[in-house]
Amino acid sequence: MGPSVRSAISPPFRATSYNEIVLSCFTPGTAIATPRGERAVEELRIGDRVVTRDNGLQMIGWTGQRALDHATLAANAHLRPVLLTQGCLGMGLPERDMLVSPNHRFLVANSRTMLPVAAHEALVAAKHLIDSRTIREVSALGVSYVHFTCARHEVVLANGAWAESFHPRDLTLNGMGNAQRTELYEIFPELAEAGSRSLEAPVGVTRH
Repeated sequence: MGPSVRSAISPPFRATSYNEIVLSCFTPGTAIATPRGERAVEELRIGDRVVTRDNGLQMIGWTGQRALDHATLAANAHLRPVLLTQGCLGMGLPERDMLVSPNHRFLVANSRTMLPVAAHEALVAAKHLIDSRTIREVSALGVSYVHFTCARHEVVLANGAWAESFHPRDLTLNGMGNAQRTELYEIFPELAEAGSRSLEAPVGVTRH
């Protein structure tokens, strides 16, 4: 089990119920750690295994990819990607520049989250780490969002940094606000028919 982790979604940071899931997507080229080394996220397939922070190797149960063009991004600012430059999270992480969806959360150190020392680390959305220098919103001509799910919500290694995965269970979807649910279905409409099972939070992540 890793150190204590808090989940934060808006300044001032607060613990997040996992009934309040946020949309988290990678973009092509992001390197995901697997037992066979790093693989580009868009190359992962159902049945492949990935390295997780708390639960060892876990099998992928679903993958999805959706391209959003410039017109869509221009009309939907909440879908515009966020750029994290190399080293912006500290300790040289991420190891390479990476684009993610604005609500994609990363495990970051106490010094950046401003949480009490006892909290150690927190899952924080990329959009709440924006500093206009090393982490910033990008007005892209287009973007492809990619994600995969395991049997439950996990924290995985992406470009060397710990980032969350997502699992679209009905418990989670029922806990969403309408705006979050709409955003999710805008990108991955097939998740509107996601199966109904309970969501488990990663070990060490506060659940309320």
